[in-house]
Amino acid sequence: MELADRLVPAVDWFVPVGLRESTASLWQARIFVISHILGPFSAVAILGYLYQVLDAHDWVFWTLCALCGSFWLLPFALRWAGQLFRPAFYSFCALTAISVFGSFFYGGVSSPFLPWFLTAQMLGFFYLGDRPRLVLGCIGASLAAFAAAYLLTGSFPHRVPIQELSTAGMISACAATIYNSMMAIYYAHVMVANSALQREITKHVETQVKLNAAKYEAERANEAKAVFLAKMSHQLRTPLNAIIGYSEILLEDAEISQPVVDAEELRSINSAGRHLLSLVSDVLDMPKIDSDEVDISPGPVDLDRCLEQVSATCRHLISQNGNTFALDKHAELGLIQTDETRLRQILINLLGNAGKFTRNGEVVLHARRLADGDRDQILISVKDTGIGMSPQTIPNLFKNFSQLEPDTFKGTGLGLAVSQRLAQLLDGDISVESRPGRGSEFTLRLPAAAQADAVAA
Repeated sequence: MELADRLVPAVDWFVPVGLRESTASLWQARIFVISHILGPFSAVAILGYLYQVLDAHDWVFWTLCALCGSFWLLPFALRWAGQLFRPAFYSFCALTAISVFGSFFYGGVSSPFLPWFLTAQMLGFFYLGDRPRLVLGCIGASLAAFAAAYLLTGSFPHRVPIQELSTAGMISACAATIYNSMMAIYYAHVMVANSALQREITKHVETQVKLNAAKYEAERANEAKAVFLAKMSHQLRTPLNAIIGYSEILLEDAEISQPVVDAEELRSINSAGRHLLSLVSDVLDMPKIDSDEVDISPGPVDLDRCLEQVSATCRHLISQNGNTFALDKHAELGLIQTDETRLRQILINLLGNAGKFTRNGEVVLHARRLADGDRDQILISVKDTGIGMSPQTIPNLFKNFSQLEPDTFKGTGLGLAVSQRLAQLLDGDISVESRPGRGSEFTLRLPAAAQADAVAA
């Protein structure tokens, strides 16, 4: 492993950056470098033997030496070219020329250079597999040249006796076998890797099919839920509003002529009906808000009048736990552009929570307008002296179905989540500050004219 760790960086020095983007191209370039560093040594053995047995070393011999020696320059050519095609194409053409040229002058069909013709074809398709016509054309041209030279001369030149070429043939066959074995090992490695990759692809395809099926079923269930909630919205709210309305009529009569006990029982009915209507509204509104199906209708709102009306609505609910309530405004707030219905819903939710989590304490509704450049900001806060919250509780406060003390205070846990989403739809947000035992303060921040600007645009 230590030797391999040292050799790989040395080999990679010849590999250009563009060929390192994928494992396949990187290893193909590495094989090219290694084979062109080690491969020419087999040619040295063959040419060295011929040097000993030849009587004269003419241009044919030195041409073969030059072609074989040029293979050592190809790793540098790879680094210089920045791509594999040109060095690989030269290597294929040079090896084909050596095998055909050497076979013609040294032994013909019995030449020690002939096995390298098959190796040249393998290398051609290995490095130039995306251009098979080019490879076949070079092979065909080489064979045609070999056949033409033989037909013109009528025989192969007898430069070396056949019996003296047997040793060179053995050297060539061994060298070609080693070289081809190295390529075969690489092919086997590639096939194993491809098989593993194919298995992974099959698993991912199967998983994707299951996910698509689950997604389809979830969408169907969500559509069914939406239809169910749309139908239940009318079916639940209509009788609840009737109960609340009749209880208020009876309560007005009871406060005048009936005993105190009857009035208290009617107040309990009215309070329970309003509480149930609030729970139903939260459950039915949340899916619409999450799917952005809530209609926002911005318009001019007299904020002072709106806060007075909200205070009158919530004052009795807050006082039920022995709390006092106060509205604190910094001067006249004037008109703002927003959806009054949604603003009321947010404030009633915040005030209702403050009254629910505070006993024998105080709830204050603060409101003020802040100048913020060209666009004023409206800050409305609900501050109580209730039980407060720990820092660990606050991050989950605006999540669906999150409840502070579910065993003590009954509810859906959707009120604050609904309020936050509505505030965001009004181009605002709700923040909170709280300490255990010291109460909480929820602050609604809204732009005074952002929605109006959007409508005008």
